[in-house]
Amino acid sequence: MNGRPARYTFPMTLDLDPATEQLLQRELATGRYREPSALIAHALDLVRAERADLATRRAQIVAEIEESLAQLDRGEFVTEEQLRARVASRRAAQGDSQAA
Repeated sequence: MNGRPARYTFPMTLDLDPATEQLLQRELATGRYREPSALIAHALDLVRAERADLATRRAQIVAEIEESLAQLDRGEFVTEEQLRARVASRRAAQGDSQAA
């Protein structure tokens, strides 16, 4: 085996529940897809894109966490009291700008 997933070289039969079948039929009725396989291919493209987006976002979150931990190690942090004071100050400023 070469590490690649097996490729299907024969037609595949899918058993769909009634709700999924209705969704499929409604999408086909729009005329955007000529056959069910085109719709399924598009859906799979969206799944792949979503997976790639999630992987990218996960990497960003990990990088942000690592940077936060590095800042903490360098002593670059605020105390809870400082944070509460900042939040209160921002809320007060927003209240003043909304009243104007």
